Amino acid sequence: MGALSGDRARRLGGWFLVVLGLLLLVSVPLSLSGGVMTRPGVVAAGPGPWIAAFVPAFILSGGVLVHLRPRNPIGWILLVSGLFQVTNLAADAYATRALTDPDDSLPLGLPLAWLASWTWPPSLLLPILVLPALYPTGRPPSRYWRWHVRVSLVGIVLGALALASASGGLDDTVAGARLPWTAPVWMSYALGLSAAVLLIAAAASSIVGTFVRAWRASAPERQQLLWLISVVAVLVATTFNPPEVLFLLSYTLIPVAVAIGVLRYGLLGIELALRRTLLYVPLTVMVALVVGGLTTTLARLAPEGPLPLLAASAVVAVVLVPVAAWLRRAVDRLVLGERADPLTAVDRVGAGLEVEHDDPVASMLEAVASAADASYAVVRDQDGQLLAQVGGTGQPVLRVPLRHGGNDLGVLVVGAATGQRSPTGRDLRLVTALAPQLAVVVSSSRLTQDLARARIRVTRATLAERDRLRRDLHDGLGPSLSGIALGLEAASTAYDVDPDAIPELLRRTRAEADAAVREIRRVLDGLRPAALDMHGLDGAVRDTASSLGMGQPGAPHFDLCSDLPPLLPPTIEEAAFRIAAESLTNVVRHSHADHCAVHLQRANGDLRIEVSDDGWGLGVDQSQGHGLDSMRRRATDVGGSLTIDPADPTGTVVTAVLPLEAPA
Repeated sequence: MGALSGDRARRLGGWFLVVLGLLLLVSVPLSLSGGVMTRPGVVAAGPGPWIAAFVPAFILSGGVLVHLRPRNPIGWILLVSGLFQVTNLAADAYATRALTDPDDSLPLGLPLAWLASWTWPPSLLLPILVLPALYPTGRPPSRYWRWHVRVSLVGIVLGALALASASGGLDDTVAGARLPWTAPVWMSYALGLSAAVLLIAAAASSIVGTFVRAWRASAPERQQLLWLISVVAVLVATTFNPPEVLFLLSYTLIPVAVAIGVLRYGLLGIELALRRTLLYVPLTVMVALVVGGLTTTLARLAPEGPLPLLAASAVVAVVLVPVAAWLRRAVDRLVLGERADPLTAVDRVGAGLEVEHDDPVASMLEAVASAADASYAVVRDQDGQLLAQVGGTGQPVLRVPLRHGGNDLGVLVVGAATGQRSPTGRDLRLVTALAPQLAVVVSSSRLTQDLARARIRVTRATLAERDRLRRDLHDGLGPSLSGIALGLEAASTAYDVDPDAIPELLRRTRAEADAAVREIRRVLDGLRPAALDMHGLDGAVRDTASSLGMGQPGAPHFDLCSDLPPLLPPTIEEAAFRIAAESLTNVVRHSHADHCAVHLQRANGDLRIEVSDDGWGLGVDQSQGHGLDSMRRRATDVGGSLTIDPADPTGTVVTAVLPLEAPA
């Protein structure tokens, strides 16, 4: 509650300063009305109409930022800078009117002239020296920048004190205006020299440090810093232009750029304009310096004729191409980062294939999104299921299919690069180049998951088959072999005691051996089909239909619809396969059908197997055959049920419902 009330107080304070600044701005034309600037003794030209945009740009931008980010000092810096500007203008205008008033009726003329003499440096130096160190988060990014802020503030304060103590600082607007006191000369020089040293160091640190930060930063901080750098580039380009209004207008863009950079990450496609500015401005300056320097130098050797201009043009033609190529690479590296060289991004993403990850698809997708500087990225399989996602959601911009080994694996959906509304050709080429590598990872992940499921299925099936064999051998074959052994032992004893009983004993032993052989055959016939371990239930059913000739000319057409859980109990899986295989065999042998369909799906905790055909249907003599009895027995053995119904209009529907949890 206290934090909310504190933010509310900050917002109210910010808007109070905005209103105060605008009122001071309105007072400037009122103070200068009536031809004040034409009075005797006024030596300044007066403020131009540019103040109508210059001052409000800082005050309003600062007020908006304070309202939206009351704890971020950036808005306060802009607002305070605007207040210093308008205070300087309003105080200077009022002091000019008061000091030149014929009847001296206006008070405080000299104090306000003194106030105007030292309030202009903070208004210019705060955005240039302090703002870059806090931009865009409002906090210095390192200890170096914290010291930079301290040095800058000390330099600004010392500079203001040096101007405030200078006795001749009031006669810039009104000639002969002097302070009522005289400060020691040494104090003004000491303050001025100290301020100059600190401010020069802070200016160099601010310019070089901001470029280094932009070079090293990642999105969106790089784009935010690029807004500030772009305005500085325009400011530098207009510094050499004589009209003062161009410099002031470019300086007015600083708060606008800062406000956009803080409040919006979508940066309105500034990269293209910035790349051209940073490329062509230095090239233009270089050409001007080379041509001007060479023509001036050669003109002394050949004052007449076109030789100096031709020689300068030749040097520019030779030097410009390599310099432009180097500068273009440097600018692209600064503005675009790794996106400037797609091969670097491909190599970095490829290196991620060599590292083990818990979720390789998500890790590789994050690398692709980072390389393309995408706002978000999504991978979906061919059924539309989400496999991995990076970033938030938004309107898809690029959709690149993922294919590997001739198989469709899904689609890669990528949003626009940070700071852009639509993809560029570079983005499309980069994402297209990275998609095959991502497809390899998706395919590998899918194969790994399939292998893990197959391993679990085989392990569970092997254990279940081992238990069944142990039970069958113990309960069936074991007693039969024991009976054979006892019969042979009895025959051996009867050989000495009762030889006539030996034939009967051997007959019974032979019958026991035949029963053991039948038991062994039963056990072998009951072994789990290998196709289940290799392909799962749906794959084994498909292989069985193919082995029966379905889908070939003259045979029924075959369709399979499967919606199975990843793992089935081995007994349920085997029973389902046996029922489906027997049903398919009956379709081929007896139905004379043209079409056969198998549906395998989960329903209310059960596994439902439905085999339908459009054949002749079951006759009375076929409704109780051995195959149908076998299917019913397999269903009831696992706690399920099986029904056989006529299809509409013709054919047969075999439906088996098996519980997914087999009875113990």
